[in-house]
Amino acid sequence: MLYVSCGDDSSVQAEVVNELSNLIRIKALHPFEGQTSLTVVCDGRIYSMDAEFGNCSVLTYQLETLPSEKASPFSGKLMSDFSLKEISDRALSCKARNAVFRCIEKNGIVMEVRNICVRGDALFLVLRITNRTNIPFDAEAFNFWISDRKRHKATNVQEYQLTPDYTRFDIKRVAPGESVKEVFVIEKLTVPDKRVFRIEMVERATGNTGRKLTIQLRNKHLLKAEKI
Repeated sequence: MLYVSCGDDSSVQAEVVNELSNLIRIKALHPFEGQTSLTVVCDGRIYSMDAEFGNCSVLTYQLETLPSEKASPFSGKLMSDFSLKEISDRALSCKARNAVFRCIEKNGIVMEVRNICVRGDALFLVLRITNRTNIPFDAEAFNFWISDRKRHKATNVQEYQLTPDYTRFDIKRVAPGESVKEVFVIEKLTVPDKRVFRIEMVERATGNTGRKLTIQLRNKHLLKAEKI
C-alpha cells in the first residue's frame, strides 16, 4: 500500500494495518451526515470512493473489484499526482468562508472564479464555465499571466506567463446550456499593487475568430485563499 487518505479526517480515520501492509482499516470517529472522499493508491492504481455513515452488511472490500485509474507519477514540484487530484476534488466541493467570485460574460459564455484554495505551496483555482448559447464552446487554451494593471501601450507592457502544474479535467468542450468546473493548480504567488493576475480563456474557432474571456485578480483576491 502506497497511500491512503480521507477527505474529512475529523470524521473518518483510514490507516494501513502495520502487521498487514495490504490491509486498510477504516472507521468513523463519530456519526456524520453526507459523504466524504476516500483515496487509496496501490500497485500503480488510484482508487477514489465516497464513504458515508450507516449500517452495511459488507465489512470487507477487495480493491481490485472497485473502479480505478492509473496513478501516474507527478513530474512537477508541488506534490504527487494523486494528492493533487484528491485536493482538487475537495476544492470543487468546498464552500469557502471567504469565497472569491469574479465573473465575466461574453456572447453567451460565462467564466467565473468560484474559489481559491491553498495547500502548502499550491494554489487551487476553481473555475466554472457556462454556455448559455445553442452552439458548443470549444476551449483552445487557458492562459495565466502576471501583467501590468494598466495596459495603454503594448510596447510598455511587461507580462510573465505561468504554466499550471496540474489541471483536473482538461476541459475541451462545454455543451449548449451546460456548466462545467475546472481546477488549475499553480505555485503560490502574490502580485504587487500595480500588477494583476490574469486568467484568459481562448475559444478554438475557424480563422482565429474565437471569443477570448479574461478575468483579472488582484493581490487582495489571492490573499483570501482558503486553507484546504
